[in-house]
Amino acid sequence: MRILGKALLKIGQVAEATGLSKRTIDYYTSLGLLTTERTASGYRLYTEDVIQHIQKIEYLKTQRLSLQEILTFFTEREVKTGDAIYQEVQQLQETVNGLEQRLMESTDYEKQEIRLELSRRLTLIASLIAQL
Repeated sequence: MRILGKALLKIGQVAEATGLSKRTIDYYTSLGLLTTERTASGYRLYTEDVIQHIQKIEYLKTQRLSLQEILTFFTEREVKTGDAIYQEVQQLQETVNGLEQRLMESTDYEKQEIRLELSRRLTLIASLIAQL
């Protein structure tokens, strides 16, 4: 099936293409991370770009973002213009600079937490830049 020039995939096809289980895809859909169309007979159909979207989700998970943070990340970026994204990158860079300063002055335990936060912020910066 095709809709507006895009192929529509059944959940099994998406699972096979991404290596995720149908249950995980269902869960992502129930959280609002993925969108689906329903046929008259109740089948869920996903557009072919869902595969790249799932790859982004899985990458952000490797960067230790929670699914709720990932959802927020995607929903906030959908409505932002290039200028808004640029401003957010600038703000994140200021935060990164502050975290780097704290890192030099912190204890070993605090350094682990700061490094994790730095990793998250740098991942967000990279994702934002990719959207420009």
